[in-house]
Amino acid sequence: MKTSTLAKIVFLLAFSTQFVFASPAQDTSTADLIEEEYFVTDFQSLTILKDHPELIIDHPSEYGFELYGPKGTGKFLKDSGIEFQTIDHGHEKDSEALLDYPSYEKVVSNLRAAVALNPSIAKMFSIGKSSQGRDLWVVKISDNVSQDEKEPEFKYISSMHGDEITGRELTQFFIRDLIAGYGNDSEITKLINNTEIFIMPSMNPDGSELRQRANARRVDLNRNFPDWTRGDRNSHGSRQPETIAVMNFQAQRNFSLSANFHGGAVVVNYPWDSTYDRHPLDSLLKELSLRYANLNSTMRNSRSFSGGITNGADWYRLFGGMQDWSYYWYNDLQVTVELSQRKWPSYRNIPGFYSENKASMMTYLKSVHQGAGFLMNGNATGTVKITRIDGGQSTEMGEFAFSRGEFFKVLPVGEYRFNIQSSRGAKAVNLEVDEQINTDGNYVRL
Repeated sequence: MKTSTLAKIVFLLAFSTQFVFASPAQDTSTADLIEEEYFVTDFQSLTILKDHPELIIDHPSEYGFELYGPKGTGKFLKDSGIEFQTIDHGHEKDSEALLDYPSYEKVVSNLRAAVALNPSIAKMFSIGKSSQGRDLWVVKISDNVSQDEKEPEFKYISSMHGDEITGRELTQFFIRDLIAGYGNDSEITKLINNTEIFIMPSMNPDGSELRQRANARRVDLNRNFPDWTRGDRNSHGSRQPETIAVMNFQAQRNFSLSANFHGGAVVVNYPWDSTYDRHPLDSLLKELSLRYANLNSTMRNSRSFSGGITNGADWYRLFGGMQDWSYYWYNDLQVTVELSQRKWPSYRNIPGFYSENKASMMTYLKSVHQGAGFLMNGNATGTVKITRIDGGQSTEMGEFAFSRGEFFKVLPVGEYRFNIQSSRGAKAVNLEVDEQINTDGNYVRL
């Protein structure tokens, strides 16, 4: 994207008007219905569109932006004199592109076959049902897969937008390579021996079967999570079944690092999405994003995004997104990886996309070990205040809640002091963070 164009888009997205053509009083967990889809080339229209509570602005570029909304959106655009065109799904998903993509049933079969390669380190389980009753499958990979070990926890989730299909295929390849590499590849073996890895290839299987962005109820799942900037509570309310399943899954685990895969651009997008304020770990998020992008030549050499990365809100703001929710409520650093310019490319290009992304996926996964934590007997709960103490200076990193006697946080390389207040009393401990995979997970037992 040209710098001048990006600056113009950011300004227009930031500029607020009070114009809306529908009442803003609504249940924000169900507002984002997708019944009409357009591509808008009139950037000035952003000053009007951004404040409409039922419209979704996505993937702005130097050419325009995608716009999704309820019935009547096209009429409103026409009446407002806004230039637009209907999104041509034939261009994105022509007959050749559709030819070889596996069905939902085939994806499940592929996952079962991968797990069967070594069931001592891999298992698959459902975290819930989609709107149409399809299981939402997750594959866990770890050396003692049936146990809940005290190790750093990592997750990949793909295709919460059903028509952004590339990541669904890449995660299947990645799962198979991890399982097949155990005992044969020293790096993979060490990683699996010291990490609990969870991979969900398809968060929105109904959308993928219907070849659409939204779920079967036509709701955009990446606008459906609780949003702290809107004053939402971290509760289910009337959210979608797929959203609730991921919320429950997250609450049961102790994830420290995650990524979710999308399509429609080639870039790593890091928090925040919903506010222009910088994230407390902004420098670390840039570092982690660059680790991914640097190993993908297309991403690294992007002419639209410097270094192949972007702050989410600087690109375009969105509310109710998964990556902001995961950190704000669960201290789980999450980025969004846009894998392919075409959301539904020809299947023959999928092996090439995997070749471009495999090293990035592995390196980003390993980054979960750039952290430190502690274990306490029983199910102790409490808070921990983290202070960086290296370089002759003290820098407050924040205060975080923990439960179930376990805490782990990905941090910049350095030395830290953890001041812990728990149901078992107060403790303090110094810990060092590096980039190595530690056989003890870099936990201290208290």
